[in-house]
Amino acid sequence: MLAHVAAIAALIALPAHASVIGTTPAAGDVVTEQPGTFSVVMNEEILSVEGADSANALQVTDASGRFYGDGCVAVDGDTISLDAQLGEAGDYAMTFQVVSADGHPVSDTIAFSFEPAEGEAGAPGAAEAPVCGVAAPDATSDGGTAAASADPEAVAPGAVPGEESPSGDDGGAFPFLAVGVLAVLAVLAVIAFRANRLRGELRERRDEGSALDEEQRLLEQERREREQRDQG
Repeated sequence: MLAHVAAIAALIALPAHASVIGTTPAAGDVVTEQPGTFSVVMNEEILSVEGADSANALQVTDASGRFYGDGCVAVDGDTISLDAQLGEAGDYAMTFQVVSADGHPVSDTIAFSFEPAEGEAGAPGAAEAPVCGVAAPDATSDGGTAAASADPEAVAPGAVPGEESPSGDDGGAFPFLAVGVLAVLAVLAVIAFRANRLRGELRERRDEGSALDEEQRLLEQERREREQRDQG
């Protein structure tokens, strides 16, 4: 019973949800120069989890779905950022999901436009979401994508002739499902931590109360013995 009360109390004690206080670019911005760094600033610390299974993610895509940047997302206090160079002029989107240090997940998509100076070259982008530390396929290298495109009848190693190979359409999808699961786990971890801490505090108070009751009992016993001696 006490555990349930502690868990409910911990839930009630959770602070207000985290929120975004600024982004670069901002929603609706018309960018005329390469931003270089794309970022989202929260009103509290972001949960920092290293590795590919991080609960935080940020991606920049154009209207055709091509990805920009190397996939290496950085978390510094209340800010998540990604270094990237944009491609051709047009509409872009910065999609992010973060989990604040208290376990609250926040996600959104920031739409903006890119209108560089005429003749300014941009980045080519990638058809699939980049993974930090993994080099993107070189479409111009010998024996690479260009060679494969030149021979549409070629069968990939290990593939069965006549069968379609996996399209890989899901490979570039923003990992909201995985991130969402991690966010839920983070929330549960925070709740469990606070519930355990509250249980510990209640236990300490109960122990202190027991000690106080024992002290009062001894004082009362001493008072009665003193009264008996005085009467004798």
